[in-house]
Amino acid sequence: MLKQLTHWMEFAGTAVDVILLCRVLALRLHRTYLYITLACVLAVFFDGVALWLGTDSPAEVRVFLYSRFLYAILYPLVVWDVFEEVKGQITKLRRLAIARLVSGLFFATVFSIILFAFIDKSDSNSEPAVWSTVAVVLWAGSSAASLAFLWTLHRGMRAQNLPRPHNTSVWLVFFELSLAAEVLSCFLSLLPQFNGANDVLNLLFVVYGIVITTWCLIRLRTIPASEEPASENART
Repeated sequence: MLKQLTHWMEFAGTAVDVILLCRVLALRLHRTYLYITLACVLAVFFDGVALWLGTDSPAEVRVFLYSRFLYAILYPLVVWDVFEEVKGQITKLRRLAIARLVSGLFFATVFSIILFAFIDKSDSNSEPAVWSTVAVVLWAGSSAASLAFLWTLHRGMRAQNLPRPHNTSVWLVFFELSLAAEVLSCFLSLLPQFNGANDVLNLLFVVYGIVITTWCLIRLRTIPASEEPASENART
């Protein structure tokens, strides 16, 4: 019964992700938030793959774990993208916060390499487990470092009373909540005592994702025409 409920909630989650992507495109936010738009596209793609392969099927689990390598690279780009509308106002803050982001990614990568080197790979059956462990470690490190980057800039902007455009505030809160859930999910996946509660946790995480994504897509607004040219040229 619980698995069936989770399955239907995953359909609902996929629908919400599709609506978020459509809203980003309809509001033309992709012109400013390139990597965030890419994250929305990948969310819809991997949701579709999961539903097609079947939730918790061996193939879907492999796709999920290997996709964490991609997200480990994408998350830092996404959190950098959050502040594109205020790029000129927070240049110094962003440069200071990037040190924390890079150091977090560096230590996660080094730990993953060490872990990979010391795990016994002589048994061919252990190879998937090795890559899975490395993927979770990188995923956790990237999520934590990206969350720390967001929180550092959030505090810095608040301390300096810097104005935040509407969409910047929405993306900031959304990705703080999303990455906090990612970090918690990584942590719980490494604790064997939670294995028996996987069905409950999966349902809670799915519902949580639906709630914050729905909040985000409702709150997003188009960028005012007077600000749009500056936003579009921010990358050049």
